Amino acid sequence: MHQKFHACWLLLAFMAGGIAHAQPLAPVTEPIPAETLAASVAAEGPSALSTLRAYAEMGHILAQYQLAQRYYVGDGVVRDVSLAALWFQRAADAGEPRSQLALAQLHAKGEGVARSERWAAYWTRQAAESGFRDAQLRLGQMYERGQGVSKDEAEAYFWYCLASDGGWSGDMALRERERLGPQLTHVQRTSARYAAFHWRPRQGMTSP
Repeated sequence: MHQKFHACWLLLAFMAGGIAHAQPLAPVTEPIPAETLAASVAAEGPSALSTLRAYAEMGHILAQYQLAQRYYVGDGVVRDVSLAALWFQRAADAGEPRSQLALAQLHAKGEGVARSERWAAYWTRQAAESGFRDAQLRLGQMYERGQGVSKDEAEAYFWYCLASDGGWSGDMALRERERLGPQLTHVQRTSARYAAFHWRPRQGMTSP
């Protein structure tokens, strides 16, 4: 039923002469067939980009993330950081962790959005709470430096512990954890490790 509806919507949008401007009422939750999206991402040319944009407009989160990446680096399109931010924002609002971290980095730099350490910290935390290790490492660094959040070395150590879980000896998060640990009290280290051991990712979309 859903697939037939999407097909009809897509056809009508093309007939109307502007699929990029057609707005669905709500994000689509049913997944895109892996081979279909992979072909859209890998393919070149206007038709491939139109297909990817159509899926993004229909609310497919992965397509929104991929389209944002294309606009950010100028892959097959004229580089447009503002459009990249828009599509990262849509995917981030739906809980896509890579888009949340990307949006955080845009806010940190002031690229395509207003520069704001507070918003950078907010979106980094959203991604970190989904279990995304890159975001957990970044959030730990933000707490250690007091960027967009109140400086809290114990909280930083907690996020380093999460980010380094299962990491190998050369892992950045592991190095950060081992560097910061000696600067804390035994109670602080023990409490952070206990909290990290019992921590669970937020329910919903998790890190890929």
